Amino acid sequence: MPMVPSQVADDLITIVKRVNPQPNEPTLDSALVADLGFDSLRLLELIAEMEDHFNVFIPLNEVPAIKTVGQAVAHVTALLETQGRQ
Repeated sequence: MPMVPSQVADDLITIVKRVNPQPNEPTLDSALVADLGFDSLRLLELIAEMEDHFNVFIPLNEVPAIKTVGQAVAHVTALLETQGRQ
């Protein structure tokens, strides 16, 4: 069954909560570093979780462009569309 953007957002927020040890409540506008306290290792952990969960590949050179939860949702949604799984 294809995933709709709201499903991607819900799943991604759940992943962010699991990866983030801080009790912050992420929103689509939350900045991964500034608001949620992610460091480079935590960002890579998040990317790995996203790749596993959504069965997509996110090149490391694209990671710096993902600064907020909403940008991560948009990125995964675009990858799913490109790969014909949206």
